Parts: sequence; structure tokens; C-alpha cells
Amino acid sequence: MERQSKQQRELIVKHLNSLKRFNEWEKNQLDTNRLDTMDERYRLSAVFELYEMMPEKAREREINVEGIIKMRKALACLK
Repeated sequence: MERQSKQQRELIVKHLNSLKRFNEWEKNQLDTNRLDTMDERYRLSAVFELYEMMPEKAREREINVEGIIKMRKALACLK
């Protein structure tokens, strides 16, 4: 049981580090005021950087946008 909780802690730390990396990347790379004028090569590079941040298991899963659709419907009431 202790081994499982150690693995869970390691997984949580790994996810927190990934989130920290993403937040740093987002802060340094994407200024929302210039997204519309951003060069296409830069946009493509940003997509690849985000892809590299994804865990390998997530990259192997089939794409399912159902959760995104639900989230957008839930957030639509905030407009």
C-alpha cells in the first residue's frame, strides 16, 4: 500500500511539474494580444511544443472532444 501511495505522489508531482511547465510556456510564448498577428510558423511551433508536453499515454489515446463540447456548453452561460 505504501508503494502505491509513493507512486501516486510521484504521479501528482509529475503532473504538477507539467502544469508548471505549461504555465511558464504560456506566459512566455502566447500573448493573447498578438495571437491574430502571430506568424504561422510560430503558431505551428507552439502546437508542437504543447504536443511535446503531453504525456506519452495521452498522445496514444483516441481523440475524444466530447469533454470539450460539454465544457463549452457549461461555460456558455457565463457570456
